[in-house]
Amino acid sequence: MPSPSQQNRIKFKSTQDFYTFIRKPNNTVSLLTLRENCYKDIEDIRGRPLLVYATKFLENVSPNSQNFIDLPDIDGFTDLINSVKVKNSDSVDVLLQSPGGKSDATERLVGLLRRHFKQVDFLIPHSAYSAATMLALSGNNIILHPSAVLTPIDPQFKDIPARVIKKGFEKIKEKISKEGPKTLPAYIPLIEKSISLELLEMCEDSEKLSEVLISSWLKQYMFEKNEEKDLDEKIEKAVKYVSSYEEHLMHSRPLSIKKLKSFGLKIEYADPSLEELLWEAHILINGFFKISPFVKLYENTTGISWGKTGVQILKKQESQKDRKNF
Repeated sequence: MPSPSQQNRIKFKSTQDFYTFIRKPNNTVSLLTLRENCYKDIEDIRGRPLLVYATKFLENVSPNSQNFIDLPDIDGFTDLINSVKVKNSDSVDVLLQSPGGKSDATERLVGLLRRHFKQVDFLIPHSAYSAATMLALSGNNIILHPSAVLTPIDPQFKDIPARVIKKGFEKIKEKISKEGPKTLPAYIPLIEKSISLELLEMCEDSEKLSEVLISSWLKQYMFEKNEEKDLDEKIEKAVKYVSSYEEHLMHSRPLSIKKLKSFGLKIEYADPSLEELLWEAHILINGFFKISPFVKLYENTTGISWGKTGVQILKKQESQKDRKNF
């Protein structure tokens, strides 16, 4: 049960509540404390430690902002994990908000989490795109706010889906085959400008890597105790669905939760009490991003709270001034 102070804490049910709060003069409660109080309530409901990994990507993000999943995230996750190991829990929740990122970094994060926790569940308040969807699919369970989405995991190069690059090359090959070699000079400038054999190989390898990783994680974790005879077929269908650019046609198009569940994936919407807290966490995190230079946060209830501003990693000082402002 929450402590009396937790029961009487300030709560935020809408973005309007957040802006009303920050406009009040002489607020004595820091935004960090507000977030920590929300995280504590989530831990009370779930009965396990909560790790928060959130990035700014919904609006007004600089093109050079490193707000995606990358190798420096190892430092943040290591801090988060080390700080909760004293609780001797073999289960953990990860609150995740991210536009995606690098597959190799995602694989490192999954390995790091699994070396310390037998059960890892992902809580999605708003959005987990691309490689963040991959990360969520490494969980034993995924719990979403009704407004939250997962998206296809098809790899991209310079914001162009790998499958689009491959299809473009295939169309050129087909046209040359039909129209004859004499048309080749017309297509050479296009090929030289946008496509190389190295890029095509990278597209092929990236697609394979995403599918291999997801297949492996689903079998090890979400379907760990599943002994159905058609399990491999279910996993194959699920992986094909989440990775198919042809089916979704957009990299950011929401995946159908109903269809994901039809493959046996353990995905559900939060119950009303958790739903309210997930949305509050989103309001507080997104509100913080809007009024601060931060684009990435690693946080929990044990005192870990730091992140990244622009392209620089900055430790958040625990001075009274910082607590008041952030």
